[in-house]
Amino acid sequence: MIIRIQTHELRIGMYVHKLEVFWLKHPLVRNHMLLTTQQQIDVIAESGIKEVWIDCEKGRGPDRADPLHEQQSLPQTTGMHEEIAQAQAICLHAKGQVMSMFSDARLGKTIDTGSTLPLVDEIGGSLSRHPAALLSVVRLKTHDDYTYLHSVAVCALMVSLARQLNLDDEQTRLAGTAGLLHDVGKAGISLEILNKPGKLTDEEFDVMKLHPVLGEDLLRRSGGEAAVLDVALHHHEKVNGSGYPHGLKGNDISQLARMAAICDVYDAVTSNRPYKAGWNPASAMHQMASWEGHFDRKIFYAFVKAVGIYPVGSIVRLASGRVAVVIEPGEGSLLLPKVCVFYSLSANHMLRPEVVDLADRYCWDSIAGPEEADTWSHYNLNTLWMSPVA
Repeated sequence: MIIRIQTHELRIGMYVHKLEVFWLKHPLVRNHMLLTTQQQIDVIAESGIKEVWIDCEKGRGPDRADPLHEQQSLPQTTGMHEEIAQAQAICLHAKGQVMSMFSDARLGKTIDTGSTLPLVDEIGGSLSRHPAALLSVVRLKTHDDYTYLHSVAVCALMVSLARQLNLDDEQTRLAGTAGLLHDVGKAGISLEILNKPGKLTDEEFDVMKLHPVLGEDLLRRSGGEAAVLDVALHHHEKVNGSGYPHGLKGNDISQLARMAAICDVYDAVTSNRPYKAGWNPASAMHQMASWEGHFDRKIFYAFVKAVGIYPVGSIVRLASGRVAVVIEPGEGSLLLPKVCVFYSLSANHMLRPEVVDLADRYCWDSIAGPEEADTWSHYNLNTLWMSPVA
């Protein structure tokens, strides 16, 4: 349903169908777009536009009390590829905000932890519309933006995991904030070590291990919440007591810190680094599950449900002898995602990309197991899940 509303009724999550003006040219605002930031709404309001047409089937409806609009007041889900563009915009905006926080911290300034809440809400909104889009986009990082987008990725993973664990809205937002700020102590580590293109020496790693203490100290001076401080300090603890900085065991580690330990490691091992290609997401799940004493098992199983056994971007081998990339999670089963087939192992050549829904009742193929990412690193496979295949 397309309806006309007053500009002051615009909210994040609404889909702008038509602005009815031809003179507004702004990089953040256009016809046929989903509103993901308050800044977009402010641009429309400040331009003098009084009324806007919105599509209630593609986004949330107006916050009105009458029954006609009641069922349209919540954000609606969107398709994977529709949400990817929004996720890319969110990541770009979030990267800038995190960079600014790190810059302030390096200058010895405190940071405004409360200013992160709108960003956490933006990330949560994207996850509500399509859980896999942002989690997939934020995994793509260059060496230069790894530190900043890693914080954004952990935020998104924490929100997704919190929802899987049925935490309430306040705890979920706290989890996201803690994820966004968990590595802020790295602002106190020299750039020579932080940006080193190769593996750290033992001495350099000892310096790097100071970042949880530095982060907790910065957040305390900044007036951060106790739970956020705790995650910054203890996200490298392990349930068997072999972690750092305090060697805490089991339930002596807070739930949020146990959650952050999983989210932090998953994003780190699946991201490309200068000295090491990121693991295939499906292989990462398998490897992390085998690490005895590292993670809280109950929380890890919830994490697998939240992200998927075969997350988007995973390279898998099919029973038919073909190789495919997971392009969308399965709706009914973690084992039956949508994939894009691109290679034949038996014929040893590339195939025309073809989308296969493994959950389709007429599908005769299935996943035999994950493929090693290194084997396919010379192919640009991200395009297969980032863009629709005809």
